[in-house]
Formats: sequence, C-alpha cells, structure tokens
Amino acid sequence: MQEADFVVIGSSGGGGTIAWVLAKANAGFHVVVLEMGADWARPLEQDMPPFSPPPGEEPVDYPEKLYNPSPHDEYRFRIGRPELKRRPRGDYNTFRKTAQEDAKPFGLGWTASMLGGGSVIWGAWSFRALPIDYKLATHFDKTGQLQQLQAWGYSVPDWPIGYGEMEPYYNVAETLLAVSGDRDKVNLGIRNSAWYKAFAGQEYFQNAGNWQPKFPFPCGDFPLTPVGELVQRGFQNMGWTSVPLPSGMVAPGSGTYATRKAIQDALAAWGGGPKPEFWRKPADKIWSEAVRDACNMCGFCGEYLCWGKNGPKSGSRASTLKEIKDLPNVKITTNARAFEVIYDERIRRATGVRYLDISAPDNPVVRTQMARNVIVSCGAVQTARLLLMSGPPGGLGNRYGQVGRYALFHLFGLGATCALPSAFQGYLHGEFGHTGDTMSFDPYFVADNAGNWWKAGTVVSTAKKNPLENAIGRAKNTGFTGPKLLSAMEDFERSFEVRLTGDDLPRFDNRVDLDPLYVDEYGVPVARITRDFGAHEKQMFQLTRPLLEKVLGPYKALNASVKSSDGIVDLIGDHQMGTCRMGDDPATSVVDRNCRLHEVPNVFVVDTSFFPTGFGLNPMVTVVANALRVGTWIVEQSKRGNELD
Repeated sequence: MQEADFVVIGSSGGGGTIAWVLAKANAGFHVVVLEMGADWARPLEQDMPPFSPPPGEEPVDYPEKLYNPSPHDEYRFRIGRPELKRRPRGDYNTFRKTAQEDAKPFGLGWTASMLGGGSVIWGAWSFRALPIDYKLATHFDKTGQLQQLQAWGYSVPDWPIGYGEMEPYYNVAETLLAVSGDRDKVNLGIRNSAWYKAFAGQEYFQNAGNWQPKFPFPCGDFPLTPVGELVQRGFQNMGWTSVPLPSGMVAPGSGTYATRKAIQDALAAWGGGPKPEFWRKPADKIWSEAVRDACNMCGFCGEYLCWGKNGPKSGSRASTLKEIKDLPNVKITTNARAFEVIYDERIRRATGVRYLDISAPDNPVVRTQMARNVIVSCGAVQTARLLLMSGPPGGLGNRYGQVGRYALFHLFGLGATCALPSAFQGYLHGEFGHTGDTMSFDPYFVADNAGNWWKAGTVVSTAKKNPLENAIGRAKNTGFTGPKLLSAMEDFERSFEVRLTGDDLPRFDNRVDLDPLYVDEYGVPVARITRDFGAHEKQMFQLTRPLLEKVLGPYKALNASVKSSDGIVDLIGDHQMGTCRMGDDPATSVVDRNCRLHEVPNVFVVDTSFFPTGFGLNPMVTVVANALRVGTWIVEQSKRGNELD
C-alpha cells in the first residue's frame, strides 16, 4: 500500500488483535502489519526461508507437511539455542545489573521473532488481572506500606483505567483465546485466599472492581495431569485452594471450537455501560465460520509451535491474523525489521515506518511504509529500542526521559523443585498437555512477621516434558554418550516444580536504552537492559521460598529431594512490561489512557510496554483485552468524524 491508514509493527497479542479490530471495522481502514520474523508454520515451499541445520547435519526438506517440523527440534530449541524464532541470527541485547557496570552481550532478552510473535510460543496461562492490580498505589497507601516502598526506590502508581472499563473486553479476549477453565473455581480460589479475607471489608478494595465475575470461560477446564495431581495434593496440604489453570487452549475432548458462537455469548453479557458500535454488530459480521480443533495434549506448547492442525493453542496467528490475512484492505509483511518511526516535527505526527526487508538476510533492503497512524507492538524491550531510535534527539515520545524506564520482567526462576527417585520412573508423565496444570491464588499477597501483606503472585505446577534436559546435564558431568547416556536417561530421576510468577514492582533504575557501543549485524544499536532486584523482591524471596518448599514437602517421605531458588535477574525473555508506562501525566508516563504517545497523537503502543505495574500473572489476556479496548476507541473516534488528536 502506498499509504496505509494504520501500520502495525509486531503481530503478537497486541498488534495482531488491534489489526483485526481496525480491519473489520467497516471504516474503510487500510492496515499493514509488519513482522520482523518469518511465518514459521507455513510449508517450506512457500516464502519461508530454508531451515539451517546444526553443523554437520544435512538440510531436510518437508514439502509434503502442513507444518515445518524444524522448529520442533527439542535439542536445538530447548538446549542448543539461539532459537531462530526467538532471536534472528547474530542479534542480541546487552545486559547489566546497575548503571555502574559495563553491559555485556546477552542473548535472553527476545520474545518470539515470527508471525504471531510471543503469542505463538507463550505458555498459554490465561489470567485476567485482579481488580486490585489496577489500584495498587491506593491499596498500599491504605495499608500504610506505600511510603516504605517509595523509600526502597519504587514508583507504584494506580492505572489510569480501572477493571470495570476492561471487563467486557476481558470477556471477548477470553473467547478469542478459547480459554479453558472453571470460573466458579477461580472465584472460589480468590475468595478463599487469606489475603482476600484480610482486605475484603475495606471499601477501596470492594470498589476496585468485580471480584467475582460470572461470565463463564468458553471451554471447560483442562484435564488434571499426573503433575497437576501431585501439586494439587501439596496445595491441599497447605490449606490452599487448588484451581484448574485457565489455559488458552481448546480443551481436550471438547470437539471443535466455534469462536463466532463464543463472541456472541460475550456480546450478550457485555455490561459496563453503552456498547460501542463495533460490538453492536452481530457476531457473524465480526467473525468467520472457522472452527478450531481441540488440544491433543502433545505437550509441545511453551517455546514451540503447536502441532495441531487447526489452532488448538491460542494466539494471534491462530485467530485474529488468520481472520484478516486474505482481506483486501490488509497486507501482512514478514521479514520486516522496523528500525525507525518516521516523524515530521512540523506537524508533530508520525508519517510512516522504515524497515529492513530481510527476506534475503545477507542482502537487506531498506523499505518505507507510509501511514497516517503507527501502532507499535514489538515487546517492551524492542518497542523502547525502536522509539529511542526514532524522532528527535533523545527518542520519539521521550521529552521527559520516560521511554524505557520502569522495566518489569516478573521473577522467573522463583520456585521449588521436587526430584523423585528412579523408583517412580514414568509416573509423572510431564509430557501430557502444556506446561502448567493447576494453580493457586493463595500467595498473591504474602504476609511478613509484622502482619504486612506484600505483593507476590500466582503459583503454578510445571514439569519438564521428558528427561532430555536433565540428561544433557548428566552427560556433561559423567561423559556418557550413546547407549550409556540412553541407559542413564531411562534411570534418571523425574522432577516437577511449582513456579511463582512473582510481581517485580516498578523502579526507575530498571530500564531499557540504546547501548552506546554494540550494534546488531545490520549496524543498528542494540537494546541495553539494566535490571536488578530491589528490597521488595529480595523480601519476597524470603517470604515465598519456604511456602513453596512446604507445598512439595510431603514428597520427602518418598526420599524425594526438594529445593527452591530465587528469581533469576537476567531471565527476562518472556514477560517484558512497563517501558512505556500509561498515565495521565506526560512528565511521569509515555502514553495516555488510550495508549497514544503524549507527544505524538498518532502513535500508539499496545504491547505490555504500557503496563504501569506488572501484576503477578501472565499478561497476555490483559494485552489482548486492552488492544480490543484501544482499537474500539479508535473506531469510535473515526465514526464520529474526529481526528485522533
């Protein structure tokens, strides 16, 4: 398109969803989606670049297959890395813990680089944010803890929008993600938690939003797996409520899933004030007759492409992008690495995007896509990097130095592991289903000895899919190869885990900026990530690790070993948030309540960059719901004949 109405950079939950809303709005919008990765799930004989095998192996072509098996190579993608779908060849970030250190090249700061982005390889843990997450500053102020957090160097704001504004979009988001779960059990898990009982009588807490939504999940809950059974017993031993993990998958055994029918149910339950015009249309004007298959519990979910033929695992590629890819007003361009949002200072507006066409990686071509509006959805690290490379000196939308600040990544690595002795060989069957099966809300807040409740997160059962990863470690330690290694794998202890998605609170010093020394293979500055744990996170480790070990404690009677670990400070590839925080004050935030740059009214940010705080759960459902909200606002403005500024 010579000039698009909207160019969307990035195709994951935020970009893929808002592109669908704008394309289906019947407003005459022409939409271009730019994705820096390839379409890995297309047959090799189409426009996907050939797979580069590990050294010493011959390339294999699979022209007869619907999917390319190469990205399912467990050794390469789980053990070998770098992954083609996570990082383009030769690319990286740099990392340091503090501004006083020299940043070093670092390979773990990428989300997926492929059509559908992180929504293709996410773990499918599908949580709404809780109402209190939108009013965390108010909460800590009422409990008298806000001053302590500020003294520790934290800046914890309320969101400028509330749960009530998001609720109808959460309903729709869950239909697009085909979330399997049990709403009554989720509500019970929250209601039974000690922290909920401690705060439920407070007026501010009650008024934060609907704590007990009635809208049912579109699919029934995912089956309880052997790992889920073991962890559920541990939760019950603690007196915690075990809840089936809400999962973005078509539930096994449920037959086919009709998104259109699910959307119809969400529209009927809209609530929350007048329904915007886009959502007053009948469901058959919004979604096609396409159906999706049920999950077959193959276990290739997190970090892999789904094997299922018709999108059992949810993500933008299996839903919204599929709906719009053949529309005449939509152009989806892969292998397009955006490096500049073009900005015209005279009119204070963006006019398009410059990107590298890397269809032939050794011969990149600079291309330009002109557009009336630009929507950025590259992941919090790369979105900050792109804005800092664009516009006036100092970066686009960065007059007050807020772009890249308050980076959030959740506390991955915080959990406990139980290793069963070899006598229990085969019992775990961690290969069933996706990573995660049962969970608890009980440690969403945890109390210290003084009776103060501090933010923690959701705890979920997990397990490695088979002994390969552990066996690789054994091979390194023993030197075993061949039959000896196979024998060791057969006799290797199986392990399962509980993982806490811990909420790291926002700190000004945790940030993303441009590295002054390092560039990528095309000469473009890489993102420099500065991140360290503060007093709140360190306290959380002390408060939660004994609890997590206690969940698995009963299995010590089986001669199992149980150990826990703190969060890993540089494990930041997945839940990236907060680098373009949303707020009403341009001096302390980057985007407004409609996710527009305060300084450039036709540039929007709709990935997790806009999060003012990080919750204690997977952010995907909130990203999709917010993209629906922002896309709806844009359509409403257009229908009224208003310019977006």
